[in-house]
Amino acid sequence: MRFDFLKFKRDTLGGMLLQLLLAFSSLVVVALLFFNVYLPETTLHDRSLTVPNVEGMPVSQLDELLGKRALRYGVNDSTYSSAHPPLTVLRQYPPAGSKVKAGRMILISINRVDAPTVSVPNLVDASVVNADALLSGNELKRGRIEYVSGPFRVVKEVKYRGRTLAAGERVPKGSTVDLVVMDGEGELPEDSVGLENE
Repeated sequence: MRFDFLKFKRDTLGGMLLQLLLAFSSLVVVALLFFNVYLPETTLHDRSLTVPNVEGMPVSQLDELLGKRALRYGVNDSTYSSAHPPLTVLRQYPPAGSKVKAGRMILISINRVDAPTVSVPNLVDASVVNADALLSGNELKRGRIEYVSGPFRVVKEVKYRGRTLAAGERVPKGSTVDLVVMDGEGELPEDSVGLENE
């Protein structure tokens, strides 16, 4: 049995259906080739690398480590942490263990070289408990307490490395400051208001 294409001319219903069938078949073949051959080859489908853990590692070692794995890195942020040495990776994205393509950029956040500075809060005439709360709120630590004679149990001075600080002066974030506190056993000054018993 021989198929006769001449029966299906363009101006007949059979010819139009044959042309639609050929166009649809061509479209299906092109789509199959695109999705099963071209895209997997171009996007490196099923060829992924595991991201190594670089947190806590010095930046100087990243080129060698990531270069061996065909990965790159970029500094996304820099923050300060007193718990880590300067120029150490604090965070990374994507996280360790993630699957990525070759050439992917790993975004890192590094530890700054210098600590940012914070202002010293006004602690004079504050209780030690209140001073502790203000210090921790400003990311400072309380060092030793030196007691001096005075009528009230409040902070008299704030010192950093032996130098008296005024409110608003700037010190490195995370610094330890010492407090000079009155012991509450001293005499009130004579010119205090309301002390005369008449």
